[in-house]
Amino acid sequence: MEEIVMKQDGEDDEDKEIFFSKLKLLELDYLPRLKRFSGHSCTFRFPLLECVTIARCPRLTMFCPGAIYAPRLQSIRVCRHKHDHHKDIWMTDLNNTIQHRFMTQEVTSITQDMVLNAENITMISDVFPKVRSLCVESFQDGVLFPYRSLEKFPQLDYLEVEQSSFEEIFPSQDQIIDFMGKIPPFEGLRISNLDKLKSIWKDDSQLPPIRQNLTYLVVKNCCNLVKLTPFSASFENLRNLSVSECHQLIHLVASSIAKSFVSLEWLVIHDCKKMEEIVMNDTNEDVEGGIIFNRLHRIELVDMVSLKMFSSQSHTLEFPKLEEIKITGCPQMKKFGLGVLKTPKLSKVKIEGHDMEWEDEGDVNKTIQMLCSAKDSVN
Repeated sequence: MEEIVMKQDGEDDEDKEIFFSKLKLLELDYLPRLKRFSGHSCTFRFPLLECVTIARCPRLTMFCPGAIYAPRLQSIRVCRHKHDHHKDIWMTDLNNTIQHRFMTQEVTSITQDMVLNAENITMISDVFPKVRSLCVESFQDGVLFPYRSLEKFPQLDYLEVEQSSFEEIFPSQDQIIDFMGKIPPFEGLRISNLDKLKSIWKDDSQLPPIRQNLTYLVVKNCCNLVKLTPFSASFENLRNLSVSECHQLIHLVASSIAKSFVSLEWLVIHDCKKMEEIVMNDTNEDVEGGIIFNRLHRIELVDMVSLKMFSSQSHTLEFPKLEEIKITGCPQMKKFGLGVLKTPKLSKVKIEGHDMEWEDEGDVNKTIQMLCSAKDSVN
C-alpha cells in the first residue's frame, strides 16, 4: 500500500474538500511502502481528530500535498513501534511533523528502518546509530548513488536500492579512495527496478568489506545490467543469491568468483533471457581443483530461454550438500555440465513438472537428458 486515499485519473482537486467528520483517532502502523496518506492536493478536514500515531512507515515523508484542517488535534507521534514510550513530536501540522522526524535526534536515536530519497536527503544531517535497514529510492536524472551518505548509518545490516536511474552503485577506486572504511559492512543487499544500472561494482572498486560480509544478495529487474560481479572479488560469506529479470547477463559469474561461493546455500535464477550459462570459465584452462560449492543445497533455474548448461567447461563441479535441482522453462538445457559432477546427496531433480528421485546418488546429466526427452515426447 502506497497511499490511503487514492486520486483517480482525471480527477480535479481544485476547490475540493474531503471530510472525515467522525474520525477521532488515526493509526498507521507497519506499512513499509506507504509514501503518503493521499496524493490529493485538495483540503482534508478532520473536525474531531485528536491523535495521530505513525509507526514503522519508513517511506512516509509527507501526509498530503493539500491543506489539512484538524482543529482538535493534540498529539502526533512518529515512532518506530506503536507502543514506544518517547516524547510526542508536535509541530504546526502533520506534514511538518512527519518531515521533522528526519532532522530530530529524538527520532534518529530509535529509528531502525529508514528510506533515503531525493526529497529527504538534504534534510538528513545527523548520524542514525540504530538504523539497521535502509532503502535508497527515487533518485533520477543522472544522480550518482549517494554512497557518502551511508556513513550516517554505522550499524546498517540491510541495504535496498530501487526505482532510480543509477548506472552504478559502488564507484571506482579513484572516486572512493578518501572514503574507504566509512561505508558500514552490511550483510544484505537488494537491488531492484534500476533500468539504467550497468554494474553494481566497478572492476577496480576497493570495497572488499562490503562484498566479503554479504550473506544475502538479490538483484531484480535491472534490464541493462551486463555484469553481476567484478572480475576479481570474493563472496565467501554469501549464503543466498537470487537474480531475476536481468536480460543482458550472458552468464552469472566467472569461475574465479564461483570458487569463492563456499558458503552459498541457495541459488535462484529466474527469467534472464540472454543467460547461456551460470558459471563461465574466465581463463582458457581448466579451473585447478575444480569448483566446490560446499553448502549449496538447492538450485532453481526458471524461465531461462537461452540457458544451455550450468557450466560448459570441463572442470569438476562438486556439490557435497546439494539435495534438489529445479529446472523450469529452460528449453535449450540438455545437460548440467561437461565436466565431472559430484552430487553425493542429490535426491531430486525436477524438470517441467517431471520428477526424478533417487535413494542413492544419481547421474544428473543422464537424468536431465531423460526428463527432457520425456517432456519432448509429451509435447
